[in-house]
Amino acid sequence: MSNVRHPSCAIRDLAVSAKKRLSKPDGTYFPSGLEPPAMLTPSQRDVFLKIRALYDAGEEVTNPIEQLADKEYMDSLSHEARQRYILTLCGDYVEMKRLFLEKLSSSPTGTKRVSNLAP
Repeated sequence: MSNVRHPSCAIRDLAVSAKKRLSKPDGTYFPSGLEPPAMLTPSQRDVFLKIRALYDAGEEVTNPIEQLADKEYMDSLSHEARQRYILTLCGDYVEMKRLFLEKLSSSPTGTKRVSNLAP
């Protein structure tokens, strides 16, 4: 049975949204255009997804290195490699936070909890 009489009803919109969620290969779904851009490196994508998860949980980012770093990976690195990893992570965090805030401010849901992200 098709919905010919009501092509723009709320149930149809919900069904389309659910179908989009199910069709994503990795199972991620970000409403209002908060998907990570395709141009990101894998480490930047991970940072972006972690920032999004913290935002969704309503958590405040107080220590980005502790909250975003892979602790097991850091423990396996030498001192120099650990410093390099932290510097890369910090650079990625600053860039991804800026990108996330830009996307968030341009989304229809607006800036409802933007203050949760560290300066």
